[in-house]
Amino acid sequence: MSEKNHTKAPTKKNAPTKKSVAKNKTRNVKKVALKATEKTVKQTPAVEASIQSVVEEMNSQRKSRDKQISALIEEVRDGFSTLSNSSSKQDEEHQKEMTNLYQSLQGAFGQIKDHNTEKEEFNLDIFKNLSDAMMNNHKQSLKEITQQGELQDKKIEHMNTMLKQRTGRNRLIAIPGAIIAVVGVFYMFYVVSVMETAMSNMSANMQLMQIDVGHMSGNMGNMSNDTASINTNMQQLNGNMGQVSKDLNVLTHNVAPAMASMNRVLPW
Repeated sequence: MSEKNHTKAPTKKNAPTKKSVAKNKTRNVKKVALKATEKTVKQTPAVEASIQSVVEEMNSQRKSRDKQISALIEEVRDGFSTLSNSSSKQDEEHQKEMTNLYQSLQGAFGQIKDHNTEKEEFNLDIFKNLSDAMMNNHKQSLKEITQQGELQDKKIEHMNTMLKQRTGRNRLIAIPGAIIAVVGVFYMFYVVSVMETAMSNMSANMQLMQIDVGHMSGNMGNMSNDTASINTNMQQLNGNMGQVSKDLNVLTHNVAPAMASMNRVLPW
């Protein structure tokens, strides 16, 4: 901002100098014109009064313009002075801000540096502790691996002894096992032959059973016919029983008054 104000100030100062040069030129031209008019007035005394009035008006206008121009020049100077003062104040404030910012940045960078050194020391301590722990774990893992290797060797030796014992037992068991296997094969063939004879007998018996079932179906047909005749006989019997019940009802209706009269007549 200060550099921009410094660069703009001289351009504004050059502007009034150009105006003053132009005004000086106009003044010189007006003076030459006045001199020419005065010469003409001397030559023509009849128009002297009118020309004098015009000259006085021009002089008064010139004086008023000069006053206005001087006032404008003073105002411009005052403006430039205020601008220069404000720019100087802004420069001072900017410098103060920059110094404060530099100091704050320097303090922040110092704190960051201290924090980074502390962090690095802390990280180094952590790394050392981790490396020590990893070395200890590595040593322990090596010990465990060696112990496991020894245990595996012992297990392998024990397995070898067990295999030897098992092979000895298997050799002892193999001979009777082979004998039993041969006997089992012969027994299996015997069982198969027995099953074949049983199946053939079953097929023959099944044929006989089919014949018996045919006879049974014929007998069942006869039985169904007999049951049908029994049903008809039972229906006839039911009809006869109905007639008997009707006859008994009639008999009881007829005998009951006679028995009542006999009971009345007989003394006992």
